[in-house]
Amino acid sequence: MRRDPQQAFIQEVWGLQGTAYFVVALRYYSRLATLGWRNLAWDDAIMAIAIVVYTAESLMAYIFLVYWKNLANNSMTDEQRANLDPNSEEWYLRVNGSKSHIVGLLLYTTLLWLLKTCWLIYYARLTNGLNKMKRVIRWGAGIVGVTYISCLLVAFLKCIPFNRQWQINPSPGNNCMPAISSVQTIYVMITNTLTDFYLMAIPLPVVWKSHLPWRKKLVLMIMFSGGFLEMTFGILRCVSILTLGDADPAESGYWSVRESFVSFVLTNMPILYPLFRDLIEKGRSAGRSGNGSKKGSPGYRLGSLPSRLEAPGKRRQGLSIPNGTSWGSNEHIVSDRERGATQDGEQTSFKHLKHQTGSVSISAGELQPRVADGGEAARNASVSAGHNGIVVTTEYRVTEESSRVSKNLGELGF
Repeated sequence: MRRDPQQAFIQEVWGLQGTAYFVVALRYYSRLATLGWRNLAWDDAIMAIAIVVYTAESLMAYIFLVYWKNLANNSMTDEQRANLDPNSEEWYLRVNGSKSHIVGLLLYTTLLWLLKTCWLIYYARLTNGLNKMKRVIRWGAGIVGVTYISCLLVAFLKCIPFNRQWQINPSPGNNCMPAISSVQTIYVMITNTLTDFYLMAIPLPVVWKSHLPWRKKLVLMIMFSGGFLEMTFGILRCVSILTLGDADPAESGYWSVRESFVSFVLTNMPILYPLFRDLIEKGRSAGRSGNGSKKGSPGYRLGSLPSRLEAPGKRRQGLSIPNGTSWGSNEHIVSDRERGATQDGEQTSFKHLKHQTGSVSISAGELQPRVADGGEAARNASVSAGHNGIVVTTEYRVTEESSRVSKNLGELGF
């Protein structure tokens, strides 16, 4: 038996809604467990508003299908418009269906831009301390604000007077049909795509230049590239409305709810990732400890057992092995030549210690063994580096940006 597509979509709407509630509950659990409610940030407050907006959007899609019977002021011929009685039920359903579309589109746009604001605040924490990124964040805030206002202006000014957006007869034109308006659909898709590109351009170069292990860096790159998936759903929504919207006015609601859900989950992923990672690591540790308790054998620390060479009542002496260590001692492994050089009073001198702004550069030059009797150690050193002794130059360069990013990622749980 074939299911009704509208009934299937209603089930999908509430399934996605329930999943979104679960995701946001995990977000607040993770934040409260690690920070406490006093240290919650602005993006946590905005996410609470976002879940309310997302609920209203899903509710509007449900009302359009159930109460207004999937009808709006589009998908009608001029003859049908002329013959439709203004006092009829169909007229009532089409007018209210068009109004529901207007509200749904405003909620859809508001939700997406609220989530972009959450990303911006999160990226501000990620790049905290990087002066050159402050301007990028400020520009991002300006771009998000301006594009949101422009989307609202398009929604309200694309059809003047505004009440023509639920006009039935005569035909108000494409711009005044909220279910299939080409101007609004294309404009929101373009601004949504461009702002997503800008937001992704903030963390990706920073993570790429960081000194994180490649595995962790790859995970972060994939997670912060989730905007590509959101853009894909936005483009699918636009194409679906422009091609199928006139035949099925609910197409706008279908893809708006789906794109909103994807954006909602992706925005919460950086907060949820440390939680899932810790759960996986705990599971692996529990598995390893369980296997170790079954298969493991008793172990002893090196040097903890009494030596068989130790005579009763006598102090244990180190058993020296050539080119080795003393039995039961804390000696390092050294060669005879190195031992002789040490006993003769070898000295080392660092002649250069140089600090640079923004990086640390340490240069150790001419590590010269000074042997009093001019013994074999000195001759070996001169063979390696001539008459001036051994010259070792080691340079350590730690950039301020990479260290700051690594610190910020650590504070964020990565």
